[in-house]
Amino acid sequence: MEYVKDKKMYYIVQDTPFNRKYNNYNIGDVFVVNSKHNSKKYAYRKALLSFHKTERQKRILFIERLHEKIRKSIDKNLPSRQSSIVVFENLQQCEGLVKKWARFNIKPLHIYEVELTGKLHKCSCTLDDEKENISKQKHIEGITAYWKGEKDTGLFEWLFQGQAKIVKIL
Repeated sequence: MEYVKDKKMYYIVQDTPFNRKYNNYNIGDVFVVNSKHNSKKYAYRKALLSFHKTERQKRILFIERLHEKIRKSIDKNLPSRQSSIVVFENLQQCEGLVKKWARFNIKPLHIYEVELTGKLHKCSCTLDDEKENISKQKHIEGITAYWKGEKDTGLFEWLFQGQAKIVKIL
């Protein structure tokens, strides 16, 4: 984890009712990143409070609880996924994510160039074709590699907490 000041990165937002309400910005807008801006936190809370949980909601609860447990075991000061935004180093990573989302009929609301001041942590992502039907132990290994940011899959995302300023809308 590092502390950054005015670091330029890219923030991509899915087109969902939640994001249209909380993550729809104009150039020059400044916001403090917290759980209000995080759709993962919203999905987690919704799943937690649901009386009849769907399989998707059960999976969300399992994965997010596991992420938190592993994060805390590595370093309690690392930014939580549920109170962070995910940012990327370059536009190519955002475009790759848009292609991935297209397979699930998910569209981007916006891609923003942002200036960040706060905590930034590099995470190593696992390729999607390696995520299906894996054991809990493999989940633990993958999530541990994610938090340590050491596995070179060529896919990295950064978790950010702090203040973000919208520089451009792409």
